[in-house]
Amino acid sequence: MPTYELIITDVTCYGPLFCVAGWDLNNGGMIRPEPPGANTFSEASRFWDAQHAGPGKLFAVGNVVRLDAAQPPANFPFPHATEDRIVVAGTMTRIAQMVPAQIVQAVMPGVSSSISRSFGGQLHRANSGKAHVVAGVQVGSLDAVNIQPAAISFYEDNPSPGKRRLRALINEGGVQYDFSVPADTARTRFLTGGVAAVQADVAASRFIHVRLGLCRPFAAMPNSCYAQVNGLHFL
Repeated sequence: MPTYELIITDVTCYGPLFCVAGWDLNNGGMIRPEPPGANTFSEASRFWDAQHAGPGKLFAVGNVVRLDAAQPPANFPFPHATEDRIVVAGTMTRIAQMVPAQIVQAVMPGVSSSISRSFGGQLHRANSGKAHVVAGVQVGSLDAVNIQPAAISFYEDNPSPGKRRLRALINEGGVQYDFSVPADTARTRFLTGGVAAVQADVAASRFIHVRLGLCRPFAAMPNSCYAQVNGLHFL
């Protein structure tokens, strides 16, 4: 059973549940550790709860976690199956912690040169700026880019009464991408201080390391895995 040492780089929040991912320090590349009972028949089984993920927990951004994990079952769909690993119960331990500059330096081999070249060049951008990878394509579902502060801005989306969501607009060579931002730290900052608080973090940065990920297909869009911002590291 392989043992992994992961820098936790991505923590995304979906209500009370979390998805986490990290950089494999021993072999390079991204890994998405999933709970021991993860299966394709229960979507919730593939997420961690607040006991395990979020600030101050085992799966917090910057923690280095050692764990044993198995390859996903054959029925796990791509592109997510590329990084999915099923954690062996009782094997998770935090062994170190890194600050943002150390994280970004460690993951540099996995940074794409541009958004358009991310996800193996399989990202399809619509006129709306939203972009997706076709479900089932065997490419990675986790990526990253480094951008200048002037290239990114944020806005608030209110899809239904009482719901507040952060979205990011990233300009790349005159082409604009529109991403949802479920990244837990940025989402919390937004919910407490509004768009202005996140924009202030941008203004204080020299450059920004943007963690990108693909969401799993929605019932209404079963063939599309939409790209989102999994994390923002301001340097």
